[in-house]
Amino acid sequence: MTDRRDVVVIGGGHNGLVAASYLARAGLSVLVLEKAGAVGGATVSSRPFAGVDVRLSRYSYLVSLLPRSIIDELGLPIRLAHRQVHSYTPVDRNGPTGLLVDDADPAGTAASFRRVAGSDSDYERWQDFYRMTTSVAERVFPTLTEPLPSRAHIRSLVGEHACRTLFDEPINVVLEKTFADDTVRGVALTDALIGMFVRADGPDLRQNRIFLYHVIGNGTGDWDVPV
Repeated sequence: MTDRRDVVVIGGGHNGLVAASYLARAGLSVLVLEKAGAVGGATVSSRPFAGVDVRLSRYSYLVSLLPRSIIDELGLPIRLAHRQVHSYTPVDRNGPTGLLVDDADPAGTAASFRRVAGSDSDYERWQDFYRMTTSVAERVFPTLTEPLPSRAHIRSLVGEHACRTLFDEPINVVLEKTFADDTVRGVALTDALIGMFVRADGPDLRQNRIFLYHVIGNGTGDWDVPV
């Protein structure tokens, strides 16, 4: 006897499971096929070190962009915590110091920028730049669960200045014009290069897409971590 289903989902990773859950809730019979011994894919933690009882999360990275609407609609038992410190970059600048980006300590962050960059100007520019990216995140992140918008619609949402800065011009050029200190530029550029083999000045602007991916999380630019 043939086991007939309305839908067969190949792969039980996070995308497959979300798709299967919504289809089943819509009243369809769904079969999920997964070759591994357990479902979940990149959404499960693992014990990579033999003899060490420590679980490392493989999903802390991607869950940061999991829309709250999906968590709520599927009733997922996921609790996320805010990551206060965005980064700390050690620097040997007339002695050991570092560039701190800490949400809860603007005074400490400003002081670290002053020590590394030699003035307050790059910190002021940092605040202006990331206020702009946060504004973009607020408008773009909700579209991730909607039909794909047109480029013109996105431009109307975020405005011409943000489009020129983030969509039209190579991000390395933007950062070189925005910040004076190379360390500050490098920390910002990390979001355009991390995890990908792309050029900072690539004419295809893939680096810009990676940068946008990193700065729109949760509609705020924050990358929360799973508890």
